[in-house]
Amino acid sequence: MEQLAVLPAALLKTYETVPGLYLVLSPELTVLTASDAYLAAQGLTRAEVKGRDFFGLFPQDPLIPFELGFSASLQRVLDTRQPHQLPLLRLELPDPDYKGNTVSRYWDITHTPFLDENGAIQYIIQYSFDVSNLISERKKVEQREKKIAASEKHLEFLLNAMPQQVWTATAHGIINYVNEICCRDFGQSLEELRGVGWQSFVHPDDLPACIRAWSYALGQNSEYSVEFRLRMADGQYKWHLGKAIPLIESGELKMWMGTNTNIDIQKSNEQRKDEFLAIASHELKTPLTSIKAFNQLMKRTNDPEKLHGFVEKSASNIFRLEQLITDLLDVTKINSGSMSFNKAEFNFNEIMQRAVDAVQAVSPDHELLLEHSIDLPYHGDLLRIEQVLINFLTNAVKYSPNGGKVLMKGKIQSDNIVVSVQDFGIGIAAFEMERLFDRYYRVDNEDLRYEGLGLGLFICSEILKAHQGSFWLESQLDAGSTFYFRLPLKEYAAVDCQVERHQFYKDDSLTVSYNKVNHRLDAYWTGFNNKETVQHGAMVMLGMLRANECSKILNDNRAVLGTWSDASEWVGEIWFPMIEKGGLTHFAWINSNDVFCQLSAKKSADLYIGNVDIQFFGEIQSAEDWINSK
Repeated sequence: MEQLAVLPAALLKTYETVPGLYLVLSPELTVLTASDAYLAAQGLTRAEVKGRDFFGLFPQDPLIPFELGFSASLQRVLDTRQPHQLPLLRLELPDPDYKGNTVSRYWDITHTPFLDENGAIQYIIQYSFDVSNLISERKKVEQREKKIAASEKHLEFLLNAMPQQVWTATAHGIINYVNEICCRDFGQSLEELRGVGWQSFVHPDDLPACIRAWSYALGQNSEYSVEFRLRMADGQYKWHLGKAIPLIESGELKMWMGTNTNIDIQKSNEQRKDEFLAIASHELKTPLTSIKAFNQLMKRTNDPEKLHGFVEKSASNIFRLEQLITDLLDVTKINSGSMSFNKAEFNFNEIMQRAVDAVQAVSPDHELLLEHSIDLPYHGDLLRIEQVLINFLTNAVKYSPNGGKVLMKGKIQSDNIVVSVQDFGIGIAAFEMERLFDRYYRVDNEDLRYEGLGLGLFICSEILKAHQGSFWLESQLDAGSTFYFRLPLKEYAAVDCQVERHQFYKDDSLTVSYNKVNHRLDAYWTGFNNKETVQHGAMVMLGMLRANECSKILNDNRAVLGTWSDASEWVGEIWFPMIEKGGLTHFAWINSNDVFCQLSAKKSADLYIGNVDIQFFGEIQSAEDWINSK
């Protein structure tokens, strides 16, 4: 037998009696002694282990890689004279409670060398600690954490699925979570919104009331509710209803749960309703007051000449009052979707002349001239089209207060009836044109205000839309305006076109070609366009852009007539994001001379939120220079 290291008997006795699983090894890796607890755990006696070679007593498990076993650990201790801890050891032991079953036990095993005064190893202690209960508790904690994480993930999913902005804040009011709607609306990440809070987005006029309400809620732990305007990612402010409730547990405020609900449409409708009612009451009162005044004068006079003048002026105000009431009824019908149209064939020349005669009868200070009529049959609602003509003529009279000529002209252009009404009055400033067709808006001169609810053009727009038509205008301040409308003589249908796969496309509205030299698409639009033609042509451009793997488009609108405003939102909100994903990075837009075509293009660009570089040009050379430099 190998000579055992000589250690003091008292020291060995100490290791034998201390609690815990201790095994004492010599530098030659023979067993010097073991603790009672170790022997009991192994089912051995001290005589059976003392003096035995460690690996003879505990052979290396062939299933355990060498570097993870006892051999590698002990060799490392002998080489470095430093303690070494083995990876956690898992043993399957018989289950004392259920025969035939096993239980997993986990051991944390450490080999620690003890050195003499010369630094030589005297003996090595193997200490084994049963960590099964700790592992079991750790697994329970991990399972709980997984459940909590799953619950938080589920809650986050639910909050992100909500249609309004959702946020939470600490007990002190610091934002610590926002849902995806918030990030999208404000164009910032969760981390960015945490840093800046709501104050950066609240309209300056609404901020004081907002802060007062939030401070009160924080101080009283009470519900927070406020209406404010928030600045969206596009820079526009929208009305929101902000609400938050305190979440209190065992009398202690834990957090705040809040929502911001978009009420911009409701708020705008309320404002429009209030504005409309205020204007309507004023405008209805004006002719009614005049009628009452002229009636009083008629009662007091016996002079036939004066009486005749009072009757004519009273009749003129009755006509104005009737127009206002008709407009109100029409708007109500449009909003409820109940405006009906009785379409039949009629001669267009007849209603043009009839409209001129009707407005001339109540406009003695103006000379209304029908210079060019359209003598052909048209299928539509005669009374509604006549209403459009009368409205255009009435506007021309209204905005040329000093009298003068009003010219009506008609022509056939690109299979469309095109009617123009020209006055030589006050004109319209360029910045006013964008707002002109809003439902209740009227152009106001600095010194003059004119009667009317501003509903006429809105009603005309709806009538023309029902006939697949549109209207637009050209105007110069202090020089007069020309209002146009068009009515197609045939319904839009897919047109015969020339197609050279991926290289060339041509139909009645659009020509698109792949410019191989400059690796771009060249699109040339012509004539009158509407939503159908714009959508069709735009999708052709998307397909050709993808097929040729180019990223630039030269979009030429110089030959476009009128307006295509009914397609503006679709182009800005749907098509531009779509073609950006298709690879578009630069878009040179050459404007039409028609102002409302330009406004349609501007509206599309303003509505688009993305990274395509869109530039507008007045002529082709500068557009080509710019697009070719990209």
